[in-house]
Amino acid sequence: MAQYQWSEIFLSLEGEAMFTGWPTVYIRFARCNFQCRGFNNPEGLDTTKVEVLGFDPKDYSDLKSLPLITRGCDSIYSWDKKFAHLWHKGDETNLAEETIKLLPFNSWIHPKSNLPVILSLTGGEPTLNWKTIPTLINHPLFADISHLLFETNCAVPLTWDFIDNLNDWLDAKNRKVIWSNSPKLSVSGEVWNKAIKPEIAIMQKHVERHIQYFKFVCDASERDFDEVEKAMKEYHNAGIPKNTKVYVMPVACTSFQQEENATQIANMCMERGYIFCIRLQNILWGNEVGT
Repeated sequence: MAQYQWSEIFLSLEGEAMFTGWPTVYIRFARCNFQCRGFNNPEGLDTTKVEVLGFDPKDYSDLKSLPLITRGCDSIYSWDKKFAHLWHKGDETNLAEETIKLLPFNSWIHPKSNLPVILSLTGGEPTLNWKTIPTLINHPLFADISHLLFETNCAVPLTWDFIDNLNDWLDAKNRKVIWSNSPKLSVSGEVWNKAIKPEIAIMQKHVERHIQYFKFVCDASERDFDEVEKAMKEYHNAGIPKNTKVYVMPVACTSFQQEENATQIANMCMERGYIFCIRLQNILWGNEVGT
């Protein structure tokens, strides 16, 4: 048996980039290699402090009752240890059983439309769990999964063992692995050479049946769009095909923040040749926990 630590499991619609609108079950793992304090935080405040959060996590006993995060990483509750009392622990069976409860008609394929339900591994940073993810996805309750999506910052080194295990999983059925890469630009507050790792994107391509795209969070500034261009040049020079899809979406924790910059960023996407996308969950549910 393997052991896992997760923040939440929920059913929603994929809200960003290529599979926007698809029914998706999310496993949000605990822990991350980044903090992304810079988002929606022009004052450079320490977004891990209670006085900046605007509330003390210790005052809450469940995620659903948390106030909306408005600065920094909007999923801080999945990696900041102040929220650890809200996390869950268990083995692959515990995690699979909790996940399967959320499926429409208890099936990974909708019986009326035949549309696959995506399993999204998110966080935090899901690839920190590379040693135990193969055990999880090979659980019998996950046997009918056809679309496995990694929502990753593309900055955690991948091993050949992990790649081989994913290829073994792909061999069983007509399955796909989706790499939804969201590398962090300087607006996030993270250091460039720790966030932009072309060698990791290249490793992803050794998964035999995969879909790979990049998704950048930008402010409505020439600086951020110049950084998208700079980052993609590094990825292209490393061997990522130039026709790989590149999405740009507004920096935003809340629907109001998204609306402020959306039009300007959309116009800049047209000028620069990138695909504009939004956080659908912000529009539908205000980016609340569990959406």
